[in-house]
Formats: sequence, C-alpha cells, structure tokens
Amino acid sequence: KPLILWYQSKRGKYHDLAHGEEEFQFGEAFIHQVIETIEFALGSVSNTASYLRLWALSLAHSELSIVFYEKALSDNLGGSSFTSIAILFVGFAVWAGFTVAVLLVMESLSAFL
Repeated sequence: KPLILWYQSKRGKYHDLAHGEEEFQFGEAFIHQVIETIEFALGSVSNTASYLRLWALSLAHSELSIVFYEKALSDNLGGSSFTSIAILFVGFAVWAGFTVAVLLVMESLSAFL
C-alpha cells in the first residue's frame, strides 16, 4: 500500500484527508502499514487461540461425560433384580446431574475465554 500511495503522490492524485494537503511521507506510510499488518497478525493468532481453547473445553467435556457414564451407569447395566434396577435409576440420576452440571459450568466458563 505505501508504494501505491507514493505512486499516487507522484501523479498528483494523493490526498491525505487526515493531515490535510501535506507532502507524502513514504516512511510514515510504511510504518503505518507495518503496524496495521502486525495488528492483523495478532488478531488472527488471538482468534485461533480462542477457537483452540473452545475445542479443548469441548474435548474435556466429552471425556468427562464418558468417565461419568462408565462409573455411574455401565457397571449396573447387566442385572435384572430389583436392587440392580434401583441402582441403575440412581446411577442415571447421578450421571445426568453431573453431566448437566459440567455442561453448565463449562459453558459459563467458556464465556470468560
């Protein structure tokens, strides 16, 4: 962009609205463009890091959900007695409660990322 502005100033078509009708300063335009480029690169890195944090949070929730399922439900799926069925209902309530709690907590924490 600084080269385009320099070329326009040589042809007489350069008008700097911010500073009035001053002479074109190539160094100033170049520094300004470098700053804009750095800001763009930092923004891209920041957005990428934010999405990676959200992906890691989703992966952690998935793993926790699997662990809760294995500990609360899968051990009690084979029985057919009354106590086994009662334990299965309690296990499901524990699994559902922990899963919903983890979802709510992680979702509220992801708002701070």
